[in-house]
Amino acid sequence: MLRLILTTLFASFLSVAVGQFVLTPINPEQSALVDACIAKSDQRSDFGVEPYLLEMKLLDSIFDADTKNWERREYNSWVMRKLKNEHLIEVHSDDFHLQGDAAFNLEGSNYLDAQGRRAYTNTRGYVFNGTIGKRIFFHTTFFENQSIFPNYMDSVVSDRGEFNEKGGSNFLSRGSVPGYGRWKSFTRYKSSYDYDYTLATGSFGVVLNRHSYLQFGHEKQFVGHGHRSLLLSDASSPFPFLKAQIGFWDNRITYTTTYAVLQSLERISDKGYANKENTFKRLGARFSYLSFQPSGWFSFGLFDGTTWTWRKNSSPGSIEYYSPHGWLYTGNGIRNHITGLNGQVTLFKMLQGYGQYAVNIKGSGQAAQVGLRLFGPIRNMNLRIEYNKVGQGFYFYAEDSTNTTLIDEPLQTGTNALDYYQHNDLMLGHPIGVALDEFIIKMNYRLRDVFANTSVNYIKLNSVSNPKTILNINVEAGYIINPKSNAQIVAGVIYRTETGPGSPELSTNYPYIAFRTNLFNRYMDF
Repeated sequence: MLRLILTTLFASFLSVAVGQFVLTPINPEQSALVDACIAKSDQRSDFGVEPYLLEMKLLDSIFDADTKNWERREYNSWVMRKLKNEHLIEVHSDDFHLQGDAAFNLEGSNYLDAQGRRAYTNTRGYVFNGTIGKRIFFHTTFFENQSIFPNYMDSVVSDRGEFNEKGGSNFLSRGSVPGYGRWKSFTRYKSSYDYDYTLATGSFGVVLNRHSYLQFGHEKQFVGHGHRSLLLSDASSPFPFLKAQIGFWDNRITYTTTYAVLQSLERISDKGYANKENTFKRLGARFSYLSFQPSGWFSFGLFDGTTWTWRKNSSPGSIEYYSPHGWLYTGNGIRNHITGLNGQVTLFKMLQGYGQYAVNIKGSGQAAQVGLRLFGPIRNMNLRIEYNKVGQGFYFYAEDSTNTTLIDEPLQTGTNALDYYQHNDLMLGHPIGVALDEFIIKMNYRLRDVFANTSVNYIKLNSVSNPKTILNINVEAGYIINPKSNAQIVAGVIYRTETGPGSPELSTNYPYIAFRTNLFNRYMDF
């Protein structure tokens, strides 16, 4: 009888007609256009977990922003069409669709680092997505990067990790670039601070109906509606995952669960001549999100994120890791248990309020977010105001701890990296870490193919041993060459000051120009 019921339910899912769906990118310009389109629609769908799954035709129409009021020039030349109007590679038939673009970020500056070298970023890669039939979707990207960052980023990318010094040479052994992942140095000396790193993602999914799908691969996810997420953020690295989403009651109720494999940049055994790339210590993880959306203008969700002890050469031992339920656990093996609320209200299709509240049930920390977003009243303008507060120890729990250990820095000296809610030494939630208050103002404006972005971050780091106040301002303007690939020419400047008691003020002025395809959020607001 049970088999008959399950077979009937599965067949009813597959009987629903669907179109060609692809995943939305997560970047400043295109994400703002997608969010504005969603806010102005009455559609009920789970838009609490990014990337979203949208129909390919709808996504392309969103990227052609504001073309109702002007006509983008169409070219006859193949070269000009690929440069200005189309994806570099396009294959479209009844049962197969493929879109592909070259990816790059050629960024230069006259800023000189501590060694007197000019800062730059050199990124080359590709991005492909497509569909097979009406139910199968896929996506893959690869980026190879070399960078010399402004000095303030060195404390984020390098100083959180430790250096492995053997044989008289200083090999950088730990550290990750936010949003990308683990890096290696160009040279053998830790004082050089030059970074070689990659970003590779890919996934394959099956659409069951318009609101339900299965997906597996190696990607990033983002839970929430803000610039930051206190629950699960794309500011960490991609991770291997298996994900399922199912919608009920005309998608008023949606449940999403993700199984993931994380790692700390701590090797199982020391590096040596025979094992220069020995395996890193791993963590299991599961992220669950239950969303209730009675109307298109209001949604409310419950989040549950857990990291699990990984047995030697095996997976988490607790059977509860493999169960799709969340929130209630009886077994052992959980290292961190972040649970929280996420919600948004959209009024008049142009004003959105959102927020999060979370606690670490295993530990002792709490975190909260409140934000306001304005879509308009000027066409294609987005204004965001956001406040984040993360308590001490929020992303940390140790089994042998009495919850009296003061954790006010990420990967604090004397602690075990596996006891953090992290992947590749990057926090899975707020990228700066714990013990902070942050106020954010962001503005995005687009007039045809010209855009301007402005962000202001005011951050108070409430570390007992090293308190700081940081002001980070980023202003940039550019021209979008191709809206499909988000290829653009841009010029901007980052101005940052850092002050602390008993320390001189540190200031950074980082002007830059870039020729890039802006396909991922690039976190420089530390």
